[in-house]
Amino acid sequence: MKSIFFLLAFCFATLPLTAQYIPDPWMRYEGTLEGFVIDSQYFTMVTDANLRDKPGTDSKVLTKLPIGTKLTMLEVAEQTYSQRGVTLPWVKVKAHLSAGATEGYLWGGFLALAHIQTPDEEYMPNRGVLYLTGPSAYDSTKHQLTVQVRAAKDGKELAKAEFNTTGDLSYYPSFGVDYSPFQGVKALLYVNYYYPACGYPSGDNLLFWKENGELTKVLETSSVSDGGVFYSSEQYVLPTDKGGIGNHVMVVKDEAEFEEKGNDLVVSKQTYQVTLYKWTGKKLAKVKSLK
Repeated sequence: MKSIFFLLAFCFATLPLTAQYIPDPWMRYEGTLEGFVIDSQYFTMVTDANLRDKPGTDSKVLTKLPIGTKLTMLEVAEQTYSQRGVTLPWVKVKAHLSAGATEGYLWGGFLALAHIQTPDEEYMPNRGVLYLTGPSAYDSTKHQLTVQVRAAKDGKELAKAEFNTTGDLSYYPSFGVDYSPFQGVKALLYVNYYYPACGYPSGDNLLFWKENGELTKVLETSSVSDGGVFYSSEQYVLPTDKGGIGNHVMVVKDEAEFEEKGNDLVVSKQTYQVTLYKWTGKKLAKVKSLK
């Protein structure tokens, strides 16, 4: 523990700190376990999604929907479709197009499971950008997801990232976007597909949307626990967080094991580790790690 305090003292003495930043409400999305919800709003996550007259790949294509098409959920069909391990139902939607509303069926895998819309206001960085996320593949034996994160505006894709992470194919990803304190980066994005069971890890992914248009995952932290037995938690601290360090990301890892003593549950072992990364303008480079 003394090593952690030494590292923090060293960092605070040598690098500028930023004030704690409280994000605006629109910057975060927390999903639920309800699945697709009738009368709720969704967006297409892919370009040229086929809107069909009936559920199924053999049915007639009514029109093709560009990425970011606004949809209203009307019905969740019994029929499902599987692609690269992702099994989701067909859904009946109302597509809101410039020419008017059109109803039809889409495969659920073409819909973003979470979205964030940047307000289209003059002072807003990346104004009017729609951020989308959803799975593109799933390996249930390894509890591994391949996740898509996309940025779009006016029916055109601006950027896309695809990466593997630990988690579960559920309907409740945590999704966030924030202003960037890093040079050459115009937005920070966060995505986590939780695993809804004890003893299985979930990955919290940090992405940088660079000024050159590239959207890339730069860091993944992992958390896992088994109630009353152990936990392992990694959390990253950004320059805009309380105690954050300018141009750096700090990852704090806390691990503990528990044992029963009489009627009480006590910590039998606990360790800490702090790892410091510096943004070079191209990547996060590890500076040092102390326990």
